[in-house]
Amino acid sequence: MNTPNLLIVEDDLVSQKLLQSFLKTEGFNLFMANDGEEASTLIRQKPQDFFHCIISDYLMPNKDGIQLLEELKQCPEYTHIPFILQTTANSEAEIQRGINAGAFYYLIKPITKETLISVVNAALKDFQNHKDILTTLKGIDQAFPLITEAEFTLRTLHEAKSLSSFIALLSTDPNSIGIGYLELLVNAVEHGNLGITYDEKTELIRDGRLSEEIQRRLQQPENADKFVTLALERRDDQLSVTITDMGNGFAFEDYLEFSLERAMDNHGRGIMMANKLSFDELTYLDGGRRVRCVTHKVKPVTE
Repeated sequence: MNTPNLLIVEDDLVSQKLLQSFLKTEGFNLFMANDGEEASTLIRQKPQDFFHCIISDYLMPNKDGIQLLEELKQCPEYTHIPFILQTTANSEAEIQRGINAGAFYYLIKPITKETLISVVNAALKDFQNHKDILTTLKGIDQAFPLITEAEFTLRTLHEAKSLSSFIALLSTDPNSIGIGYLELLVNAVEHGNLGITYDEKTELIRDGRLSEEIQRRLQQPENADKFVTLALERRDDQLSVTITDMGNGFAFEDYLEFSLERAMDNHGRGIMMANKLSFDELTYLDGGRRVRCVTHKVKPVTE
């Protein structure tokens, strides 16, 4: 990704200056809007892929953060721009409304520079991963043989990206569905087979060592024979995919919904995004070692 373009939407001048001072040392290109209406105009004046992340206050005159978010999510060209909402710790109802509208990143006031940078980098990383899915989707020949049942095995994150893109083409909404498959497969590789815990991943991302640690663990003898299996069944009315890893399971219930305690962590949103954004049904089995995801947005087998 080139230097990220960030749009800050904030009506309070003091808060606006604080965000600018925190972010200006990180090498981002910063753009400012005083409310949602001004932001909407600015976004549409730029190419559709110009902004890589939007940071918006919740309450503003003319058009607030939620109204701006809802407007953007109705436009396919802006759907996957990560949207960070600033809110207060006692506003769970506002956060739930934001999640329903498609916001998965939050800044709980008062914020620190460390927290702000952590959330922004998490959003940008997810944005790049999701953009890779979309790019791969455009490059795959869609004239592949019709598939009704299949099983795949994988070990690496690169393989997870490729397979996510391929399977998503069986649906009528490959952009959103592909993101869901990717998040679940990444979770199966990192946390399932390689045993990277939530706290370990937090530290590895913070220290810029996650990729290095994933490669190290992939090369360990105890992980040499560990695979993630993806089995699919495709019918005219649904596409059912079951992903199974060889790990010890995890407390999946904690990650299906939004958690205020983890709102500003540098990761941990993938399962919730898959649950809310991608699938009609998402069910974990075998203590978290297996997950079944179903979408009814499926291309008919007869095509």
